[in-house]
Amino acid sequence: MNGRTILNLVLGALIVLVLAGIGIGIYNAGVSQGISQAATLPEGTTVVAPVGYGYGYGHPGFFGFGFLWILFPIFFFLLLFGLARAAFGGGRRWGGSGWGPGGHGPNGWHEERERRMAEYHQRLHDQQGGGDAGRSGPPNQS
Repeated sequence: MNGRTILNLVLGALIVLVLAGIGIGIYNAGVSQGISQAATLPEGTTVVAPVGYGYGYGHPGFFGFGFLWILFPIFFFLLLFGLARAAFGGGRRWGGSGWGPGGHGPNGWHEERERRMAEYHQRLHDQQGGGDAGRSGPPNQS
């Protein structure tokens, strides 16, 4: 493991700890608020929770489409894996090493293009010969 990986792990753990601390603090504040409100009620008062009615059989689901609920877990896992890939240094593979006609390296396509242009340029000079160097236009095809 190199230094960047260790730094990413430490930063990730720090972010998780900070978010957990914030969540615990918010939860405890809500509990304290509920306890303080319960203490101010007159004695003998009962608090009735509202009734939550369930959906009957055949409820249409998410915006009338019953199958769209599956999209949220899929998007969640895609987001989770994308964040993990970004945290551990994985990036795009387009134009990276191993891809393209130029072989390895980030400039594989550019190096191959430059090589082909140099070959074409040399071929044009070879076709024109010594006496036709100053002539403009396409080389003689005969």
